[in-house]
Amino acid sequence: MSLLRCSSSRCARRGPCGGPIPGGVALRIGIFGAAEDVQCKAVAREAAALGADTLCIEPEAFERGLPLSLLDGQGFYLGEPVDDIRGFYLRAIPAPYAPTVERDGELVLYEDWFTTFMHTRERASYFVAWLLQLAHQGVTLVNGPHAASVMQYKPFQLHVLRSLGARVPRTLISNDPAAIRAFHARVKDVIYKPIMGGAITRVLDSEALERLEDVTASPVIFQERAPGEDLRIMLVGEEIVSCVAIETPAQHLDFRADPIYSGGGASYREVRLPESIQRFCREAARACGLTFAGIDIKHQGDAWVFLELNSSPIYLDVELKLGHPISRAIAQRVVEGARGQK
Repeated sequence: MSLLRCSSSRCARRGPCGGPIPGGVALRIGIFGAAEDVQCKAVAREAAALGADTLCIEPEAFERGLPLSLLDGQGFYLGEPVDDIRGFYLRAIPAPYAPTVERDGELVLYEDWFTTFMHTRERASYFVAWLLQLAHQGVTLVNGPHAASVMQYKPFQLHVLRSLGARVPRTLISNDPAAIRAFHARVKDVIYKPIMGGAITRVLDSEALERLEDVTASPVIFQERAPGEDLRIMLVGEEIVSCVAIETPAQHLDFRADPIYSGGGASYREVRLPESIQRFCREAARACGLTFAGIDIKHQGDAWVFLELNSSPIYLDVELKLGHPISRAIAQRVVEGARGQK
């Protein structure tokens, strides 16, 4: 029996292992995420240990034709009411996209891309509106859609970090080739990446400098390259649950591009953060509205350079290899928030 099984009223009086809970209805929490996602499974397992059943709301529910409804504001999923759920972990929130297919080595739009895009837009609007309604009703969301959307805008993150006094790389955000060349001449070692993510970080080398006319249509983030080891911090509430250095045989500009890392072969070393850096992590997450945050830092000697915050970071490899209780902390936050509203 799947841990993510509680999808009908038949489960309402069952405990985390399927047995009855003495004295009443089981507490339910929700997960916006795929039932087969390993992090969703891990959080559901920890929620079960805390005495809560879990309802998994699939991001692809509409594509699969699963029934969802909002009747005068009351939510229904798979034909059953879900307004008893007062706490959610948001692993993924659907977003609109223009569908593409690879053809002759390049991505091109589907012939009927507009219809598909409009479907994805309406699906995303439904889910986000539902989540905003839940937040307005005081339901515990880890993390809510406000925070998740803010995290897509990396310039705002940099503003928050600077305002707190945290160290960040020198940064230019521009579509102006002249300004970019001047920044490169001044800084020398420059990397670039998209404002909303979705691509790995690259070096602004001589070849890229020759193609700067390509950026005039939309701005790009250019930053001074920060040397040192890659740190990933997991924070839940006020607690730093995990802080590790990501170790691979060869250091990459962007560790996500390392095939050892993406293949699950990275190793991790626990790092103790100075109290001042811990304070910056807590204050930055709070300012961005994040209950759960993955924070990336470059560390070398006495330099701790903040790169960005993530509202739904990948963490399970660290948890499995080092035993850091990240899933437990997430589940506890959601379950305690839901219990507090009963």
